Amino acid sequence: HGSSFKLSYYNEYKSYLSMRKHKNQPTDAEIESDFSDNDEANVESDAESIEETVHNKRLRLAKQYLTKLENEQITAETDAQINADPISHRLQQDLLEEKGKLERRISKRVCVLENKSTFRGHRLSPTCVATCEDFLFSAGKGGEIIKWCCKTGRKLAVVKHKSKKQILAVAVTSDGQLLATGGHDKHVVIWDTATMETVKTFTKHRGAISALAFRKNSRLLASGSVDRTLNLWNCEDMCYIESLYGHQDAITSMDSFIKERVVTVAGHDKTLRLWKIPEESQLVFNGHKLSIMECVSMLNEELFVTGAQDNSLCVWHINKKKPIATQRPAHSAGCWICSVSAMRNTECFWSGSNDGVVKLWACSTEYRSMTCLKEVPMLGTVNAIAISPDQARVVFAVGQEHRLGRWWSDKRARNVLVGVTLQYGDTDDICDEVER
Repeated sequence: HGSSFKLSYYNEYKSYLSMRKHKNQPTDAEIESDFSDNDEANVESDAESIEETVHNKRLRLAKQYLTKLENEQITAETDAQINADPISHRLQQDLLEEKGKLERRISKRVCVLENKSTFRGHRLSPTCVATCEDFLFSAGKGGEIIKWCCKTGRKLAVVKHKSKKQILAVAVTSDGQLLATGGHDKHVVIWDTATMETVKTFTKHRGAISALAFRKNSRLLASGSVDRTLNLWNCEDMCYIESLYGHQDAITSMDSFIKERVVTVAGHDKTLRLWKIPEESQLVFNGHKLSIMECVSMLNEELFVTGAQDNSLCVWHINKKKPIATQRPAHSAGCWICSVSAMRNTECFWSGSNDGVVKLWACSTEYRSMTCLKEVPMLGTVNAIAISPDQARVVFAVGQEHRLGRWWSDKRARNVLVGVTLQYGDTDDICDEVER
């Protein structure tokens, strides 16, 4: 349904308006149409007495969505895309994004500015970071959760959960209203980002919470733990949904995008799993024998990127059980890939390690290989990477230690967040339907 219904409804509605405009008809009063003022008035007057059908509800929601798009200021990279029909173009992009077919080739246009911004506030190593449109949220081994202003870099609030134990994961909703945190206290805590007060605490897990992810434009939250389970929560009604089983080791990282799906990795079980929630099924992708996968991120609904302890980066396709591209070594010899973060609906992603640099990568057209576009000096262990929704800012959580243990400690490093700014050229090569 979703965007495909909105697009078809919009096209029918546009054809109807064109017919009314060009045909020679007596008056509007003589036109019999589902969209006439009299019919709309009848619908409104009968709304209280007649139960709304499913079809009418879909029509009403589609009308509201189209009205919202008309009122928004649509910004497009090229005049050719926007002048013809901005709403139709926007709906087509929404539909392609849901299918995982929308792709923006940005590797030739993206530029990483040299200036960096530093956020100081963590006493021990920061372990996780999440960003929304206006705010940045980070947490660390000291148990503190910090809210930052993205524009000024100013610290807006510092809070701690009553347990005061290490925080290993944070996630924020697309609208920036709810924040989820989890760590060694085995609790998933939901915060109101406006007041930074606790809204709800979930206590289903039996081990430390190591990964969290919100579905885009939704209040569906997924949590992964060292107890090897994946739990689903409804943060609209603040209730538990279900637990999913399959991993044979602690879940170390996860990601979610538009569809009701979650992708996870679990270290020593050497598998990547895609959980299809409505179908109650999972797809299992196998790494090589020496691959202990540490982190995962989704490029789109069909492609994922993973980083492993053997210093390898892999690109996976939903229809292939083995990686379609592998880069080894991706960083300096002997270093782990500690974090990855994909730039949604593009061919680019970031990777972090403990070798003193973070790297921006670009995949080839067929995703059979990858090339390093840029190296940014970053002293310390890059435990997490967050990319802003507009993909204009990237923030790295850098510390002296790895977020899940103390296998090493680099005393030269500082426990900080580091932000870099991205700029893009004037043109954007948008491939509407990509056959892979």
